[in-house]
Amino acid sequence: MKRDLPITLAMVSYNKHDTIDLSIESAAKGSMRPDFLVISDDGSSDGTTEVAERTAAKFGIPCRIIHNLRVGRFRLQTMRNTVVANALNGVVFISDSDCIFGEHCVESHWEIHRQHPFAIGTGPRYEYLEGNSGPFKATFQTLEYAHFPAGHYCTPVGANFSFRKTTWKRLGGFDRAYEGAYGMDEFQFSLSAESAGAVCVSDPGAYLFHIPHDTLFGSRGAWRNIGVFNDTYGRNHIEEERVFVEDRSVPWYVRGMRKRPILGDRVELDEWGAPAGFVPPPDIELARSLRPLVAPVERYLETRGAEDLVALKHLVAGLDWRRHGHTTPAHVKFGELHHLMNDYKDLQDLENRLKWWLDNARVLARGEAPQPEHTR
Repeated sequence: MKRDLPITLAMVSYNKHDTIDLSIESAAKGSMRPDFLVISDDGSSDGTTEVAERTAAKFGIPCRIIHNLRVGRFRLQTMRNTVVANALNGVVFISDSDCIFGEHCVESHWEIHRQHPFAIGTGPRYEYLEGNSGPFKATFQTLEYAHFPAGHYCTPVGANFSFRKTTWKRLGGFDRAYEGAYGMDEFQFSLSAESAGAVCVSDPGAYLFHIPHDTLFGSRGAWRNIGVFNDTYGRNHIEEERVFVEDRSVPWYVRGMRKRPILGDRVELDEWGAPAGFVPPPDIELARSLRPLVAPVERYLETRGAEDLVALKHLVAGLDWRRHGHTTPAHVKFGELHHLMNDYKDLQDLENRLKWWLDNARVLARGEAPQPEHTR
């Protein structure tokens, strides 16, 4: 049945023959299959486009592939503009060729724009821990963003991003000033839309899964594009995002104030507001318990093993300060642990300090007041 508001799944790709079939299949098997598939390929040499055409035909999705010549640097903005230009006049859902879509992801994006004619749509992005199945975790802040009620330009991520084609035309497309370096391109588009009066709708039911892989492009630092963004708009993206996360999104989320999916009870989510099988990262678990910090310290002090020390250092280096309120036990104890792991180079000194830290953390975990260090 032809829809009055068709939805195009628009992908960019480069050497993704081993994942693009999974992406297309997941979209085809969802609660709403795309009306059209457009792929802008950056000169793949591994059969990516052939796999895509074959899979789209298998599931009966009309498909167009734009073959670009590889010119040396990844032209993400150009490729995004190309797929949108070739999309149907309706909703455009931009994603990547290494993502698997949740059952209601495509339909959730469509419903966002049915209800909001001038909007940017997005949702959570999860990362598979191994391969393309099994347990997964949230990446960055997108899980919390999806449950916060207010729109904000820093919410969407490029792999889970939708709008009406008329919005793209109105804004003049994606700005090629952000070409050739990683990051900020979708934020530029979102801020332009927000400045023109659009709303940002981040829906927990519009989730997808990214299949982890080694980067094909080497180091992809975002600093150049952050600088372009700040200079263009007179903003400080890093600071604004920090404030948004620390003061608004995360506190709302960890208090359990979940947003109901736009499709309602058809979308089944767990206690965290995530799909079945979700394994929350330590950052989120610390909202409820200090165990994600206590357990690896206990393990290292018990074994004194080099592997356990490396694991502890890796955990501390990877935790996100912004997910913990300034006065919470998690923020305090993480700050102390971060200080110990970075400032105490002598192992004996470190172990002595970790014993003190652990005693206090256990007291806090029991809901008692910690003993000040100077009294010990």
